[in-house]
Amino acid sequence: MPRSRTVGLVVAASAAALALSGCSVVEAFSPHVDAQIYDSAKEFKAVKTAAFGSPAFVPDDATIIRVDYDTQSGAAILTYASPTLLAKDVCSGETTTPKPAIQDSWWPVDGLPEKSSKCPGGWSAFAIGQQVYAALPAKSK
Repeated sequence: MPRSRTVGLVVAASAAALALSGCSVVEAFSPHVDAQIYDSAKEFKAVKTAAFGSPAFVPDDATIIRVDYDTQSGAAILTYASPTLLAKDVCSGETTTPKPAIQDSWWPVDGLPEKSSKCPGGWSAFAIGQQVYAALPAKSK
C-alpha cells in the first residue's frame, strides 16, 4: 500500500510541476509574431521599423498597411493597397516568390505569381491587382 501511495504522489507532483511550468513550455513552441496595422504610408514611415527592417519600397500613397513579424527569427510579411504598387526606383530585378515563414488570414494562398520584385533588405514583393504583398525571410543564424 505505501508503495502505490508513493507512486501516486510522484505522479501527482509531476503533473503539478508540468502544469505550473506549462506556460514556459507552451511559450517555447508558440510563434513570437507581432502584428501591426497602419492607416497610411505617412503613419507607417513615422514608426520604428527596426524589428522587421525598413521596407523602403512602400510608396507614399499606400493605405491600410498590415505587417506581421517574428520577433525571434526576423521573418515578416506585409501588405498594403496602392495604385502606385512600389516606390519608384527602389526594387530591382526579380526573384522567385517565396513561401513566407509567417502566415495570416490576409496572405493569399492561391494565384501567387512565380516571380516577385527583389527589394532592399531581402524583401520580395508582388502585386495582385492594386494589393501588394511582400515577404522577408528569417535571418540566418
